[in-house]
Amino acid sequence: MVATPALAPLGPATRDADRLVESVHDVMKTVLHRVAPALDAEGISMGQFWSLHLVSSLRAASLSTVARHLSVSAPTACASVDSLEAQGLVSRQRSRVDRRSVELSLTAKGRRVESRVWAHIGRLMAEAADGLPREDLATALRVFRELSRRLETPPPRSGGAA
Repeated sequence: MVATPALAPLGPATRDADRLVESVHDVMKTVLHRVAPALDAEGISMGQFWSLHLVSSLRAASLSTVARHLSVSAPTACASVDSLEAQGLVSRQRSRVDRRSVELSLTAKGRRVESRVWAHIGRLMAEAADGLPREDLATALRVFRELSRRLETPPPRSGGAA
């Protein structure tokens, strides 16, 4: 459930947005619960999987960028990455651009683990979508792509004085 101020009247758009948030939350919660056995089979936790995915998807990932994207402390991110490195899933190397920086990257084994977990998630989603009308799936895909685009686009800066 999404918390809203008790006394603030909610317009239709706000109520729709709240229901959208609740729906996304419910789907993600279920997917994350159902992917747990695949993570166990790979010998990684959910936090380690997200760290692995961030290292995979961020250019020149560092411990600080992983921590920032996961909204965790640097020591927490470091512990996760240390464990991934010990398992042979992540490697560290000095940046060629800034020798003071250490960049993270996935090893071949790390790429295989990430790929297997995403394939498992893909199978879960395919099972859940099985039997839904094609036009509903096309609409959902279009809407989620547009929401993603809008969320990734920075909002326009206001012209007011600070």
